[in-house]
Amino acid sequence: MSVGDTVALDSGSDVETRKIASVGTASSNHTTLWQPVPDGPVITIPVGSTNVPVTSASGFLVGERMAIGYGATYPAVARDVEKYEVVTVTAVGKPGTQAYLAADAIAGATNIKVTSVSDISVGDKIRLDIESRGHGIETVTVTRVGTQASRTNLAVDASAGATNIKVRNVNGYAAGDKITIGTPANKEAVTVTTVGTAGPTGTGIEFTPVLAQAHTRDETVMVLGTGLDLDGPLKFDHAANLPFSDRGTGISFQPAMAFAHSSNEPVQALGTGMTLDRPLAKNHAINSVVRDPAVTTAGYQGTPAPNQWFGGPELTTNSPLFGRTITLRQGSIVLRDATNMVVDSLNYGGLVDPWAAEGYQAISGFDQRGCYVPAPGPAGGFGPAAGTAGAINESAGRFPDGADSDSNCTDFQTQAATTLAAPSDAGATNLKVASVQGLDVGQKITIDTGANVETGVIATVGTAGATTVGTATDAGATVIPVAGSIGFRDGQTITIDTGGNSETAVVASTRTFGATSITVVTPLTHAHAAGAQVSGSGITLTTSVTRAHAAGAQVYDNIPTPGAPNHYLRNPR
Repeated sequence: MSVGDTVALDSGSDVETRKIASVGTASSNHTTLWQPVPDGPVITIPVGSTNVPVTSASGFLVGERMAIGYGATYPAVARDVEKYEVVTVTAVGKPGTQAYLAADAIAGATNIKVTSVSDISVGDKIRLDIESRGHGIETVTVTRVGTQASRTNLAVDASAGATNIKVRNVNGYAAGDKITIGTPANKEAVTVTTVGTAGPTGTGIEFTPVLAQAHTRDETVMVLGTGLDLDGPLKFDHAANLPFSDRGTGISFQPAMAFAHSSNEPVQALGTGMTLDRPLAKNHAINSVVRDPAVTTAGYQGTPAPNQWFGGPELTTNSPLFGRTITLRQGSIVLRDATNMVVDSLNYGGLVDPWAAEGYQAISGFDQRGCYVPAPGPAGGFGPAAGTAGAINESAGRFPDGADSDSNCTDFQTQAATTLAAPSDAGATNLKVASVQGLDVGQKITIDTGANVETGVIATVGTAGATTVGTATDAGATVIPVAGSIGFRDGQTITIDTGGNSETAVVASTRTFGATSITVVTPLTHAHAAGAQVSGSGITLTTSVTRAHAAGAQVYDNIPTPGAPNHYLRNPR
């Protein structure tokens, strides 16, 4: 958005327009109030507090405002939009940390070995253990932050008397470290003398003294690190692998909280927003849409123009897991009528809220995980003009339109969608694509987006993949170093190079990570220079394309059509 643009705020009879006088910063993706394990699982920060522990401190700045949600009920069920209060940030500290004891901690000890020291500071209070017979909860204060434990596994068996072990990973190990090898039943300690390379054929780790007993592949190898020093001796014994929680220093603010706030309620940095040319005449609720028609690279850009605009709440792709936030591209949507009764619901990308999934949940068989809607692929927006090169513009829609069997296993479909794996010149009839899944003979497809968009009809469907030779390859070679191997499959016939140097081969295997390569069944007949094309047979069209298209351009069939029946040619599963 830019200064001078006219924006529409809200929708329907509540809509009003204003010009943008200045543009600041947007609000960040929300985090949540810290949920510690085993301290909790729900903690409540009382009225009058001026600090909250958080899962992430990213995006918060001193002097800017933030919103803190309140009013959640447990178990949380998608029902209401939470209330919130707005405060001003006065200090940004560290988020909470959830980790584990790396070794048994004995009563009387003033140091504990831990699996992580991330975001732990001197002065932090750590809560240990759970209430149980012979043990007890205790809170300790950190006086020194050392190094965390590093864990790996034996890559091959180790014999009694050995002074070398082969391990899967050597990161975090150094000469002089004391390491433990084995299970609780056969664990022994040695001192590292030399750290080599990882893997079953690597040089491994040298140590002293010799091993007193044999150890089998996959047994644990651990360096305990220097851990955390405490302000006093432990009162109880605490077993290895028990979780501990450190709430961190959190985010401080003013004025003091007027409401109590609980674990997992949203905490959001509001940014500086935008200033309008004149005051608003109406109140507008959180999640009301703010739309700038001058922006053509975000939001729905298709036809017909929609008669509803959706502002929020967000369709989340972030899921908290043990104090970390990971991107899962899954969530749930629940629609309610004016009386707050559920009229429809779905889970997308995976089974998130079983009650909202619709349909029998105990489906057996390969890859059956309950009734949910496949998560569409990422794109720069929605509709024919949206997206950027390399993104797959997909949507899930009802088919046939309006059908509702109360089973999300069958009610939704997605269009076939892929990208060009290699550039295509104007006049070409063959396109190299990253995937041929869902593409069929006779199918009408759309190629590219925006001003470069055109359509075609598929005459034949071959195999996927296109890349280039990474380094020059000699005749007789069976391994071809390539720029990338995604899209290629074992048993697939590929074409290497062009003109008189062209030849075909059958893929025996591919290496997708690291030094990517394609191994072929029989030795190559010709030598091939770096940059030579390696490709599957792709898809052939009934007529040639009229425009040139770059690698990464989208190729897709029927997209959802608001205001008209959807058209799909395949089942998403």
